[in-house]
Amino acid sequence: MEVTKETVLESINTYCTERKYGSENLTDGFKEKFSNFFVKKYEGKDVEQEEMVADLHFNLDTAFSASVDINSALKTSFETKESEYKSQIAELNKKLGKKPPVEPPVIPKELKDQLDELKRYKDEEMKKTKFANIMELARKGVRKDLHKSFETFANGTNVDLEKADKEQADALVSRFQEIFKDSIGDIKPLAPQQVRKNDEAVLSGLKKVKV
Repeated sequence: MEVTKETVLESINTYCTERKYGSENLTDGFKEKFSNFFVKKYEGKDVEQEEMVADLHFNLDTAFSASVDINSALKTSFETKESEYKSQIAELNKKLGKKPPVEPPVIPKELKDQLDELKRYKDEEMKKTKFANIMELARKGVRKDLHKSFETFANGTNVDLEKADKEQADALVSRFQEIFKDSIGDIKPLAPQQVRKNDEAVLSGLKKVKV
């Protein structure tokens, strides 16, 4: 088979969804560059699909593991730096406290940049947790057979840390219904009584077999 960029991107997205490799680890930019590299690797070669897919999956697993390790190392580094900076600030405040400050203390730019970076990292972690809570609430308003499609739809949603989880969950469900109502109808979970009726309708349509 010929390895095209469209085929590679489709395989990447499918595998990442199956393995739950989130966009915070394997970003869209990474997928774009990776697909270009992979197409060039097999350019002009006639390769079996199974061989190409196995190679693709191996490389994606490796990239994801490396990303997780890097994030873990960054988190440890940030926590260490945060402790150091807090100590420096406490020492600075202690020195300033010995005499009335003429003007507010100036935090060094390097220190301020590191603290800003730490805040961004913590916000991203809080967004991940909040998104998981939002999705748990939102699934309750969506039929079970549509959960996978709904999760794909919701992936990449910009989480607002200031808004309540329920408010954002309801907004996601409403938007999903609004976009797909013409193709999938009502997305709300069926009541137990309606599920029983549907099951009875299916069973009544089966041909009876004499024993």
